[in-house]
Amino acid sequence: SDILGYEVQELRRGCDEFIGHGSNPHFRVFALNLPKNQLTQMTAEVMDELFRRLIEEFGIKPEDCPIFFLYDRDYLSYRPNELRGKYVKRYTDPYGDEEGNQGQLLLSYPAVESYLLSCIQENVFRQSFFLGKDLKPELARTNFSEESIDTEDYLIHAAIEMDKGLESFGLEEYNLDALAPTLLGIYDAQQQKCKTEGTFSLLSLISMALLELGIIVECDE
Repeated sequence: SDILGYEVQELRRGCDEFIGHGSNPHFRVFALNLPKNQLTQMTAEVMDELFRRLIEEFGIKPEDCPIFFLYDRDYLSYRPNELRGKYVKRYTDPYGDEEGNQGQLLLSYPAVESYLLSCIQENVFRQSFFLGKDLKPELARTNFSEESIDTEDYLIHAAIEMDKGLESFGLEEYNLDALAPTLLGIYDAQQQKCKTEGTFSLLSLISMALLELGIIVECDE
């Protein structure tokens, strides 16, 4: 919120009240946590309740807003390929597809903390980890946190690192208007890597949200 001047309203897990950061009624971001840290908790009933609060408390119509689902790729939380059809293949468009599925699932490997390392390190895709807890010592060594992201340079660096990671899997050509093949491609590639090597390449797709919203624009050199 400090970098872009947005207002952020956060609903943390286990908390009944929204926590506000910044003030800008024209540009708002709502960060909503599921009741439990599993995608299987993303039921119609849970989403309807979250959306009801947005409508009643802020006058926001979710159907008019781009929606992103940011999530860890926690291998131990799901059966093999459990996420592929029901979530990865289904949620590919933040504005909604022809079948009415609204939202884009952006996974991070092996955890969302991979985005932080992408902000400051080079060629992070060459690092491999199995679980998020395996990544934490490396992050602690850098002494870098969410509060450290105080300039646009960090956001741009993370987007470049994401592109490097996609290129390493042969997915460097992607279309923001039709992102489904890329999202499925990276999911399948990482699944195969984990099957053969027991780890995931460090990669976060969070920058896709910034590209989708036009906050970061890729330019041909």
